[in-house]
Amino acid sequence: MKKKIRIYYTTCGDLSEAREISKKLILQKKAVCVNIIKNVESFFIDKNSYASSNELILIIKTDLNKSNIEKLLESIHSYDTPFVVEIKTGMPNKKYLCWAFDNLL
Repeated sequence: MKKKIRIYYTTCGDLSEAREISKKLILQKKAVCVNIIKNVESFFIDKNSYASSNELILIIKTDLNKSNIEKLLESIHSYDTPFVVEIKTGMPNKKYLCWAFDNLL
């Protein structure tokens, strides 16, 4: 089977947690890169009430499948139920793909 880079989107509540999740994923070679997007306002329903919070977005570049990234994030994330979605994309440029797999193995 041909390896591929997968991109996952998740959120967290503060910068220190975003950095800690990113560091764990990178140092454990579970992700080749994590982008942190700051200052995101989220609006949602929680327990039948309208709520909002400030969050950060993590974009995770990895070769893990969805089941594995979900289990990993659930074990290190402070949210009881972290949101994890795979962003479907085409193949990245060949040089990036080579660099990514050189650094994930």
